[in-house]
Amino acid sequence: MKNSHNPQNPQIYVSTSQAAKTLGLSVGTVQRMVQSGVFKAFVTHGGHRRILSESVMDYCKGQGFNLLYPLPEAHPGRSLVCVLHDGEHLSQALDTLAHWPHIKVMTHPLDLIDITQNVDAFFMDARIPWLHTSAMHLQNARMQQAHIVIYNCTCLPDSSTLHQAPHLSLFEGDISTDLVDGYLLSPHHAHESRKPTH
Repeated sequence: MKNSHNPQNPQIYVSTSQAAKTLGLSVGTVQRMVQSGVFKAFVTHGGHRRILSESVMDYCKGQGFNLLYPLPEAHPGRSLVCVLHDGEHLSQALDTLAHWPHIKVMTHPLDLIDITQNVDAFFMDARIPWLHTSAMHLQNARMQQAHIVIYNCTCLPDSSTLHQAPHLSLFEGDISTDLVDGYLLSPHHAHESRKPTH
């Protein structure tokens, strides 16, 4: 069953690529399974499918096999850390981070509309062109309250709207598990720093 609206409930939805990786199937196969009604899903305004994780688990139980990777779980009180990465420069670290609890990796601006949890921090790749041309994303209430870490900050243009962010840290290196882990382990995440770190 496919819906055309974004559900406003605490259920967890996953992308077709997350479901494909979890099931060990191709993205095309998962998309066909959504079309044929095997998985309950909705389509975002940008045309991206979001699959109810419960329907993926039900499918696995019905077929008698286990998931290759665990699906995200609902933790309504727990804050999320989002990584917005340039889709042209994917790295192994993103695959690892995508499997960490409470980390959401995104490569498309429309993925931002799917966020229903509180966000503690946004890690943003300065190489993403749309981040610098519009302040719309900075008007989002979740983003105004979250700490923003810009990595690859040497690519951050002087004219970027990100300079307007209230809680901003700059990091010269690329995304890594150490960078995110270090942030999560720091005693107080909300320290502000506009000085680039290495």
